[in-house]
Amino acid sequence: MAIRKAATTFATLHDRISGKVSIECSTTGREPLLSMEEQGLVSHTSIEAMAHFGYRYTRAEVTTIATDLAIYDEKKSKDKQPLTRQWFYGFMKRWPDLSVKKPRSLEIQRAKATSEETITHYFNELGPIMDKYNLKTCPHRIYNVDEKGLVEHHTPPSVVTSSESTPAAVTTSRSSTTTVIGCGNASGSSIPPYFVFKGKRMREELLSGSTHGAAGTVSDSGWSNTEIFQHYLTEHFLKHAVAASAESPLLIVYDDHRCHVSIPLIEWERQHHIILFVLPAYTSHVLQPMDVGCFGPFAKIYNNLRHTYMRENATSSVDKHSVCELGSRAYNLSLTPTNLQSSFRKCGVCPFDKSTTANINFAPSTVFKSTEPLLHPDTGVIDSCVPVGDKVSTSSTEGNDVAGFFKDKTTVLFKKAVPTKKRNVLSAVVGGKAITEDVILNKIISHQTVKSAPKKESKHLNKVNL
Repeated sequence: MAIRKAATTFATLHDRISGKVSIECSTTGREPLLSMEEQGLVSHTSIEAMAHFGYRYTRAEVTTIATDLAIYDEKKSKDKQPLTRQWFYGFMKRWPDLSVKKPRSLEIQRAKATSEETITHYFNELGPIMDKYNLKTCPHRIYNVDEKGLVEHHTPPSVVTSSESTPAAVTTSRSSTTTVIGCGNASGSSIPPYFVFKGKRMREELLSGSTHGAAGTVSDSGWSNTEIFQHYLTEHFLKHAVAASAESPLLIVYDDHRCHVSIPLIEWERQHHIILFVLPAYTSHVLQPMDVGCFGPFAKIYNNLRHTYMRENATSSVDKHSVCELGSRAYNLSLTPTNLQSSFRKCGVCPFDKSTTANINFAPSTVFKSTEPLLHPDTGVIDSCVPVGDKVSTSSTEGNDVAGFFKDKTTVLFKKAVPTKKRNVLSAVVGGKAITEDVILNKIISHQTVKSAPKKESKHLNKVNL
């Protein structure tokens, strides 16, 4: 078919040849309101950049930015109605790489702590320890210990029901916390679960329905403490772990919870040829194998089991006498050999691989320490950064073009460095270190000695006493 005849037959082709529709536009029919500007809206500015730094835009916010862009580019007047949700749905169809997702919560302490310097230092410390004790080729000697809180109250899942009514789900009204201490090694073997119930006296019926090898104890809060954690290692962990010796020690990677670090525990571990390696503070979500690949499935499975239990036992509720049974079943289904091996591999522990840091998003940590315009790896330099909440008037921008709009509307977080005094905390001493090594143990002893020393009386009190 001749070009002119085809253009006459198919209106969209005629519009492209005549210049009414841009050749770059990939959609048919009427040209979108922001046909050429949408590329900048997606990549150059907010949507991808803010998502990269951990501050994503909602559907309403994207629509608002697009409305401002249309007004700025004189494609829409201020007195007309803003863009609607219908425009947003068309926008998402034109950009299939974008999707609406519910983000995972990231605490601000974790966002600050997960920096490239901290993670690199962690691997630089872990590598020599594994070489020193010949652990890189012995996955069965590398363990990870972590804790997970269990409650009787469950979140009802989505159910099938009539479209004309809102269903109700029966749940437990009150809920106490029960802690499960989980452990597994890089070869895929798991240690039976250890439960910490809330109470004053341990009773055998609390462990009813548990799997073989499971054990437990009680505490006032239902959470672990120094004594419980030490009892877990001495009475439960050693019973099920592989034998340790001076020639073949065991490595335990775990977080820096205060109850996990004590001088008697470190001395006991050294006598039994166990190496304790503490993760940097607030980095367990990217460095701890149990958190990365096991406790996520565990939480989902446990919640589903509670929902099924409530349906099958309508006259009773989930209490601390049934938590152990449900928790043990979820534990065995989530801490599988495949999940454990994948978790250690994803965290770069076994096989040891520093390159796993490439899969970690360090951008949220740069927001809190950067004094220069932030960079995005895919979109390049972000020209100007203003704090969130600051309003920049578009009327002051020179040049009525799309680049000028994005320069003023960039809202990537930018915070000037504020000098702060470093706190003398234990996590700064043990974070990312093997605390059973002589050098680190001496630092811990010195830190605790300083902390336990009586404080000097102030000059004002001395003058009063005189």
